[in-house]
Amino acid sequence: MSLPLEDLSVVALAGISTLLALAVVRHKDMVYASASLALLGIATALLVAILGYPIVAVFLVIVYVGAAVMFIIVSVSMLGGGGYEEWDDYRGLAAGAASGAAVLMIGLFGGLWQAYSPPEPVSLQTIANLLAGDYAIVVIVLAVGLAATILEGIAIARRGG
Repeated sequence: MSLPLEDLSVVALAGISTLLALAVVRHKDMVYASASLALLGIATALLVAILGYPIVAVFLVIVYVGAAVMFIIVSVSMLGGGGYEEWDDYRGLAAGAASGAAVLMIGLFGGLWQAYSPPEPVSLQTIANLLAGDYAIVVIVLAVGLAATILEGIAIARRGG
């Protein structure tokens, strides 16, 4: 019995997301951690898009991958790096294992997998019409905000922190 391609891609993306989340937590350098966070946001957006919510996936990429990662890099540039951080390797591993086990138990034994019903498919034309029509002001505000954040990050980086 073989799994459909969509199921295999969901399982693969879930595994990649788990590894990227671990990389976000484990990296001591904030720039590498924020790069891992950006990749985690993209993987999450792909999972959401596969589940049938492409508009939500687009906004995940715009907001979380764009703005959140930029804010982290700007913060590191402003505050500087090089501080000593103390790590407890096993506390995060134990919390992650407990969380994963709880989600697995609820999903398998709680019957949550039966509650899923696939959403209606949405065409790219519908998304484009919504973004260009009803949500045009929101898209403009997000674009201006992201552009201002990028310009401020460049200005801070050029000053040397």
